[in-house]
Amino acid sequence: MTRLPRITVVTPSFQQARWLERTIASVLDQDYPDLEYMVLDGGSTDGSVAIIEAAADRLTRWWSRPDGGQAAAIATGWHDATGDVLTWLNSDDRYVAGTLLTIGRWFTDHPDGRFVYGRCRLVDADGAGLGVTGSPYGRTRLLLSHQMIPQPAAFLRRDLVDLVGSVDPSLRYSMDYDLFLRAASAERPTFLPVVLAEATIHPDAKTTGEAGPAMAETRALRRRHARGWERAAVALQPASSAIYHRLPERARRIARPFRARRIRER
Repeated sequence: MTRLPRITVVTPSFQQARWLERTIASVLDQDYPDLEYMVLDGGSTDGSVAIIEAAADRLTRWWSRPDGGQAAAIATGWHDATGDVLTWLNSDDRYVAGTLLTIGRWFTDHPDGRFVYGRCRLVDADGAGLGVTGSPYGRTRLLLSHQMIPQPAAFLRRDLVDLVGSVDPSLRYSMDYDLFLRAASAERPTFLPVVLAEATIHPDAKTTGEAGPAMAETRALRRRHARGWERAAVALQPASSAIYHRLPERARRIARPFRARRIRER
């Protein structure tokens, strides 16, 4: 029998006790045979430590201390990881049943594959469905406007991360976007049209509560990664988006089929 690859999952967390227990359970309940799981908490005071301690005997590693933020915690976890496949799962997200086995089998069946992702279901704080995100890869759409690679459903082989570099600890919001653009420049991502994870959209999330700075960081990354003609397109993108949103609804309906859809309804 072919050995499944070791998968390293890092969960960075800070003051997320409301969601953390279900996140941890969604990883451990996968019963994946070769799992390395780290929960790295930034020094929470909201009861998170007790939740982590309750699962400590099934974790590879955990801490609760100031750690430099989300991206720094992920980068540290990945640096110390022994897994063949790397990912992270934020403390307000969770896997659906069978995700890690699906991913492990994919990497086993595709020994040359180094970057794979699926779909992610979006829910609100009460668990009500908001839609599903994730679609086939296209560099131009990813660069200009459309994050078709949902982070909770993305997995990279360790040697690809070693090649392009790990998560950038200087980034606060868009470390996944930056990593995926770098990784996709070396390895075209493979899309699996199945839901692998669930993400909770809630007011306390950084990208929700700090939408302005988050968008500014994303736009800076677009400029950093743009090449050739893409630079002009990136420069024009904010203006074209603003024009679209100012159009009358009838005109937006005409233009909508030509725009990438970030979220699909159920």
